[in-house]
Amino acid sequence: MITDQGPVNADQIVWGKRDDRLRQAQKAAWFGAFRSQRAEFSYEITEIEGLLPEALLNSTWFHNGPSGFERGNQRVNHFLDGDGYLCRIAFRDDGRVFFDSRFVQTAEFVQEEQADRFLFRSTFGTRKPQDNLLELYLKNPANVNAVAWGDRLLAMYEAGLPYQVNPHTLDTIGSQNVQGQLVSQSLPKSRWQTLQRFAQGQWATTAHPHGDPVRDRIILWHWAAQLKGLTIAIVEYDRQWQECTRSQFQIPGAMVNPHDFALTPTYYVFVENRLTFNPLPFILGRQSPADCLQLQTNQPTRIHLVPRPDGPMAGQPVQIVETSPWFSIHQACAYDQPDGSVVVYSAGWPEAGLEQGFLSSWQGYAPDFDVIAPTYLWQTTIQPQQGTVNHQVVLENYCIEYPCCHPQYETQAVRYLYMTYSNRVGESSPPVGYLKVDLHTQKSQIWMEDGLSFTDEPVFVPAGGDEEDGWLVGMVYDHAKERSSLVILNAKDLAAGPVCRLWLNHRLVPGLHGSWVPNYYGPR
Repeated sequence: MITDQGPVNADQIVWGKRDDRLRQAQKAAWFGAFRSQRAEFSYEITEIEGLLPEALLNSTWFHNGPSGFERGNQRVNHFLDGDGYLCRIAFRDDGRVFFDSRFVQTAEFVQEEQADRFLFRSTFGTRKPQDNLLELYLKNPANVNAVAWGDRLLAMYEAGLPYQVNPHTLDTIGSQNVQGQLVSQSLPKSRWQTLQRFAQGQWATTAHPHGDPVRDRIILWHWAAQLKGLTIAIVEYDRQWQECTRSQFQIPGAMVNPHDFALTPTYYVFVENRLTFNPLPFILGRQSPADCLQLQTNQPTRIHLVPRPDGPMAGQPVQIVETSPWFSIHQACAYDQPDGSVVVYSAGWPEAGLEQGFLSSWQGYAPDFDVIAPTYLWQTTIQPQQGTVNHQVVLENYCIEYPCCHPQYETQAVRYLYMTYSNRVGESSPPVGYLKVDLHTQKSQIWMEDGLSFTDEPVFVPAGGDEEDGWLVGMVYDHAKERSSLVILNAKDLAAGPVCRLWLNHRLVPGLHGSWVPNYYGPR
C-alpha cells in the first residue's frame, strides 16, 4: 500500500469530522450550486488577482458541462441530463483575457428551446411528458467534454456523436460521425425509425479521447451495443484530422461502454466494469437506461489490453486480465515498463463502495456525497506475459477525482499526478481543492479553497520540458460570493495557492471536462 508521508493537517479536516453543522452547510451549498445558468456571456475579464503567467498568453481554455435544467414547468431528473454549456477563456498575447459561453445547439436543444418543454427522453431519467412506451431515442445534450484538436472543437457526450463547434465563435456547426466527417444527423421521425436504428447497432463516440504526444495524434473510440456484446472501434487522427490507424475489438457479453480509457506506446487499455442491463423497463418507458444498470459485485473487473496497430505488439490478440471488483471512472495515464508490464493510474470506487449498487448516488437531482462511494487513486500494474495484475490504492483514504498528468508525458512513465481533492478524509465529499502526488517520494501537496467553495477538473498547462514545469488551471465556484473564478496554481508549489485568479462576473454550474490549447481563439 502506498501511503502519503505528508498527511493533511487535522485543523483542515472540518466537514463532518468536527461539526455536523458544517457538513450540512457544505451539502446545502453544493446542492445550491446546481441551478441553471441560462445566460450566455461575452466580455473581457478585468478583475484579476495576481500576475498572469507568460505561458498562458496566446492560448485558450475550454470547458463543458450541463447548465440548463428546466423546460416549462419540468426539471431534469438529474443534472447530467442538462444541456451542454461551453465556456471559453482566451488569453491574448497582450495580457487581456476574454470570457465567452454558449449552449451547444444540438438538434434536440433547438427543438426543445423553441417548444419550451422536454421533447426527448434522457439517459438519467428525464422523461417526455407524453407516453414513453417504445420511445427509445435518447437526447444527446453534448455536455461532457470540450476537446480542441487541429482547429476543431468538439462538444462530446459518450452516448451520442460529438458536435463540431467553431472555436473562434462557439457557434455549433454539426455532428461528427465515426469517420470524423461532418454529417447532418436527422432526428428519428417515429418510434419505428428509432427501433430500426437500434437494430442496426447505433454508434456513439467516447467523451474521453486521449492524446499521444510522441506521435502527435488524438485517439477517439466509438462503440455500439449489439447482441453479441460491445463492439469498439479505435481511430487515431493527426492534426489535420486525417485517419492514421483504425482497429476494432469486441467485449463479449458487455452492454455498457467503458467511461474512459488509457494508452501506452504498445496498448490501448480499457477497463470493463461488470454491469448488466435489463432493457425491459426502459422499453416499456418506466425507467431510464441508467436505472436499468446493475453492478455484478461478485464478478471480477476486467482489463483489456488492445495492441495498437502500429505498436510493437501489432497483430497480437487482445489480452484480458482480472482484478478484484472495483469501479473504474477516469484514467489519468498509462505507460509500458522495460520488463513488458503496463502501469495504469485511475480514479475509481473501491470494492466496499460497490455494495450500494450502481448509480445509487444519481437517484437525486445533484450528486449526494452522503451515498456516493469514495473515489480513490489506483495504481494497476499488469504483467501481460504472466496474465497477472497488482491493483492498489495510491493515497489511502484520500477522496479524489479527475486525475491528470503533464500532457507531454502521457504514454510515458510519470512521477507527478494532479487531481481534485475532497477534504473529508476517509469519506466521500465534494471537491474543495487540488492535490499533487509525487509517485517517487509518495508525498503530496494540497491546496484547499477557503469557505464553501468547490473545484472543477484541473487542466495542466505546460511551461517547459520538465514534468512539473507548468501551471494547474481550474474553475472554482464560491457559494458565498455567488461567483466563479479561474485559479492558476504553480505545479511545482501547489500548496502555495493561486498565483493568479480571474473572477467572472457571475456563477457557473460545476462542470465536467475541458482542455487547453496553445492557440488563441478569442476576439482580436
